Amino acid sequence: MIKRNLQIFALVALATAGANAADLKGWISDATCGTGNASSEKSSRECTDRCIKNGAAPVFVTEADQKVYQVSDVELAKKHTAGKVMISGEIKGDKIVIAKIVNIKD
Repeated sequence: MIKRNLQIFALVALATAGANAADLKGWISDATCGTGNASSEKSSRECTDRCIKNGAAPVFVTEADQKVYQVSDVELAKKHTAGKVMISGEIKGDKIVIAKIVNIKD
């Protein structure tokens, strides 16, 4: 009985572990402006860089629904503020644990 319960638990854990994995398109913005800088326009990218330089935390804003996520790797995110990105990672509540960021064309 215990062995069967452990097997069921392991299957449920595996099924839910992949449930929050995601590949999302969007922009690195800043916590101050959030969705306001969710575009590839030069002014939005400059504002993002300026706000982050002045201490605002970088965030990720999805292209599809403008959802704002905190990022797990702030330093990596700071390197990808020039335009649209694809983030592969795992969503945990309002945070995305970044596995990979790739710059992409609009």
